[in-house]
Order: sequence, then structure tokens, then C-alpha cells
Amino acid sequence: MIKTRWAVKACSLALCLCLAGCTAAPDIPQPTLDELLAEVNAEHQSIQRGELDPTPYLRTSLSQEDWSKAAEYTTETYSDYDPDKSLTHDEAVEDVNYLFEACYYAYGLYDYFGGHSAFDAAQEAILQVLEDQDTVTCQQLEQIIASHLGFIKDGHFSINQNHPAPFQIPFFFRQTAFLKTEDGYQTVNGKVVESVENHEDLDELFKRSISKQGQLVYYPVLLKEALFDGQSEFEKHTCDEELTVHYTDGTTETLTAEPWKQYFEHLPKNKNTELRQTKGIPVFQFNNFNTEYRDEILDGAEQLKDAPVSILDLRSNTGGNSTIGNQWLRAYGNTERSFPSNNESFSTLNGKCTGLSLPDKWIPHDNLLILLSGKASASSAEDLIENACNLENVLIVGENTLGCMLANAGYIELPNSKCSVTMSASSVFLRPDSDPFEEFRGFEPDIWVPADEAEELAAKLIERLL
Repeated sequence: MIKTRWAVKACSLALCLCLAGCTAAPDIPQPTLDELLAEVNAEHQSIQRGELDPTPYLRTSLSQEDWSKAAEYTTETYSDYDPDKSLTHDEAVEDVNYLFEACYYAYGLYDYFGGHSAFDAAQEAILQVLEDQDTVTCQQLEQIIASHLGFIKDGHFSINQNHPAPFQIPFFFRQTAFLKTEDGYQTVNGKVVESVENHEDLDELFKRSISKQGQLVYYPVLLKEALFDGQSEFEKHTCDEELTVHYTDGTTETLTAEPWKQYFEHLPKNKNTELRQTKGIPVFQFNNFNTEYRDEILDGAEQLKDAPVSILDLRSNTGGNSTIGNQWLRAYGNTERSFPSNNESFSTLNGKCTGLSLPDKWIPHDNLLILLSGKASASSAEDLIENACNLENVLIVGENTLGCMLANAGYIELPNSKCSVTMSASSVFLRPDSDPFEEFRGFEPDIWVPADEAEELAAKLIERLL
């Protein structure tokens, strides 16, 4: 439950929000903010990290003498890439052979994703495609390679941001608002849902959400697979499924999903961070964990930590140095200790823990921190979200995150095409079965809303519940 002193501090914010006025809305039963946070806090506390076993991820096919060879392939520099540059057959073959040699020596999850049998088969298939081609462009080579590597279920693995395996994107069905009751789901007008065709688990289908008027409701949300290549995710996607809802009064309703495209909001020119206000609530945004502006990022935590309600916007945060996320939470939560995590990192070379391995712990906290998430929230941004679930009174609002937390990111460059390949080096991040994260799906938010509406709707919800 929220502490009494928290409620007192919130009075001025509530007055500010009330002066702004509430939009007229249907009379829908609503929980108190205390009740909502008690429910979400319990969900977050249920994530318990026990013993984690790295054995399935170990590099069994790589000898200890060859461990050091990874450094011969990884790089931190990037050459200019021209997708239209033409490669000879021999140059393309050389790049393919280099890639698979690098995977063997430098990819930490090589054995986990099938080892020699899987990678050799993919290499042979790619070379077979190239056999009758005298020339290919760099982009064509990239696409040929990516189309044969779908067995690598690693959200970081990509070739020039072209990911071989699909991510899961959300489709929202918001024509009709629903309420969750002891007897199941019903519309705000009282029609009780009997079933939804092809969806037996209604609790999996109906997600906690926010109406346009800022009320807590439930909407159906479906996750569908989509390939990301650095461009297509920003184009409009349509759902391949409609929902047929059957009600206990014998009527049916067909629901259609809204189109989806990835949300990404650049900061104003020459700005690395931004502090703004939405309906009187301070909002802090930064789009990556770049060590060059670490101090600016941590200043944002200082700006938010005393506010009764604040928002951290991670919808466009693509990751970076995860230690900055830990430092941000420490500054915001007023704790000197490193933040506990629900995951633990291990070396795929020897199975030893490579992180701090802090014990799982719940941190009491009075103020409310709202984290905004979207499908662009990736890697270290996801790590911050996961760690924040150990802090009392945190609400995650938006879409499911990208889903690239199985391993860290390293880089190699193909010699002729200059294709940049992202792959993990030697670490794997494991989490318990109770953890809500899944590679490619990401973290599911506590409250599902389209990412481009998350800030406005979160503020409207607080406006009503305070």
C-alpha cells in the first residue's frame, strides 16, 4: 500500500490535475490508486530468482585454447557500407565463409543454437544460392544470409539491423471497452463475454489498459510476428486476424485491430535528454545509455526522485551501457547499493557468473514511478525495466519491449561487403521462469496502450485516480 505521507505529498499534484479538468467519461467502476498499485506490486514481487543453470548455453565445441580467437574477429570500428556496391562471386563467398568462421570462434551462443550441424547447414544453403551468381550487391548478400539464419533466436543478432528471426508486435482491439469481474469479462454496458473464437484463455487475451478518457479498462491485445530490418518496422502493419466475441445473451461482435507501426521519437536537435511536464507530472526522456552524457542522465533521476508521481520515458531508448541504468535507479531510489536484478549473467565459456550476482530483493519506496515502454525499448532499457520491478510503486505503461536480453552485443565486419554483424561474445543472461521477459516478445507492460499514446493516457489515468 502507498504510505500516508505519499498521499499527502500528492495532494498538490491532485489539485493541479483537477484544475486541468477531466474529460466526461462513462461511469465505470475504478480501483483506487492504492488498490491498483497493490495489485501490480504483488505481480512484481512474485518474480523470484532462484538457482539458474547456464549448462545448456556453454561452448562445448570450442576448445579452451581457441577462446582467445574471438578477439581476431570482433571490432569496435565501422566502415562505410554501400548497399548497392557490387561484389564478385568470390568476394561474396569469402564473406560468407568469414561469417561462419567468426560465428564459431566469437558467437557465445553458437552451440546453444545447434552448433556445427545447424550453422554448417545454413552456410551450405547460402553458398548454394550464390553458386550461379557472378555478382551480387552488398544488400542482396545481406538478405540472402539473413534469410537462412532464422534458427538463431537471439534478439541482438542482426546483419546491418536486419534480424533473421521475427519479433512480436502488439495489435490493439479498442472498439469496445471491457471490465474484469469475478465472473469474467463484460462490456461497460454489462454484456458478459461467454467466449472469443480461437482464444480459450481470456486472461491472456484481455489486457489491463486505459480508455481515451483515462479510465482503467481491458482491451483484447494480440501479439503477432514481424521481421525487423531497420526500416519495415516503421511502416504500417495490419493484423491478420479479427476477433469474434460471443456474449451470454446470444449476441456476437466482431472486433478489428488498429494498425501498428513502431514508435520512435527523436529528442530535439543538440539535446541528449529532455525534462518536460505532462498534466503537471515531470517526464524525463533519454534515448540511449551513452556514457558521454552519463551526468545528464543521472541528473534526470535527481529531478524526479522527490516528485510524488513521475514518468521515465523509455519508449525510444535503444540501450547502451547497462551500468548507467543501475546508477539511474540507485539515484532515483536513494539507495547506495547496486540495484537487485531478476537476471544473472554467466560466461558461455566456463559457466561462471560474470555479474555482481546481487540477491533478489524488494525495495520499499513511497513515490510512484511510471515507466513508458515501446517496441523500440531495447537491451539496457529492458534491463532497467527488469530491475525497476524490484522497486515498490512502479507502473510500466505502453507496449511490450523489443526483446533482446538473452545475451550482450558484440560486432564483426565482413571483409568485402562491410556488412556489420551484431552477435554476443561470451555472456548469457538467464532469468527465472516467473520472470515475464521472453526473447523477441520482450517485457509485457502492466498497462497496455499504444506507445504513441502512453504518456498522455498514463497522465490521464493518474488524473482520475488521485
